[in-house]
Amino acid sequence: MEKTLNKDTKEQNQETEENSAEEEVSLDIEENDSIEEPEEISQEEIIKDLEDQLLRAKAEVQNVRRIAAQEVTKARLFGVESLAKDFLSVADNLERAIQSCEDTEVKEGLELTLKSLENSLKTANIEPINIEDMIFDPEKHEAISVIEDDSVEANTIIDFVQKGYTILDRTLRPAKVVVCSDCS
Repeated sequence: MEKTLNKDTKEQNQETEENSAEEEVSLDIEENDSIEEPEEISQEEIIKDLEDQLLRAKAEVQNVRRIAAQEVTKARLFGVESLAKDFLSVADNLERAIQSCEDTEVKEGLELTLKSLENSLKTANIEPINIEDMIFDPEKHEAISVIEDDSVEANTIIDFVQKGYTILDRTLRPAKVVVCSDCS
């Protein structure tokens, strides 16, 4: 009987081994089905892709350099705005001193000082806003008062209260003006 049991056990063990071998084969087949073979990429395609990446990288570097140069230029040109505004108040004070001064020698000295300051401002590309243009421009002028007058067209500047200045066509300080409005 023992022989029969051993024989039965051996047969069962063989069946179990065969079943596990079949399962392993079926697992291997399933795994191979889910893995796709990578497409063969030709060397020409790889070269074209790398050339494209290089070209894009070069363009990006050029853009970064251009933007950096523009930022440096803007910083140089417009970085002195606060200092320039302080100098404009000095020019305003000199103009008021000239108007109120009665002594001709002192007045002459103040005028020379003002002229020197204006020349220095011009070399820094800071120029006064044209006062001959009598049409109100909100980008260049600040209306501090509005007067109704039928004899003058609307939006015409009647009086300049304070000079305005530009730095490279950008308004540094708007001119303070009195403007005529339309009565109707």
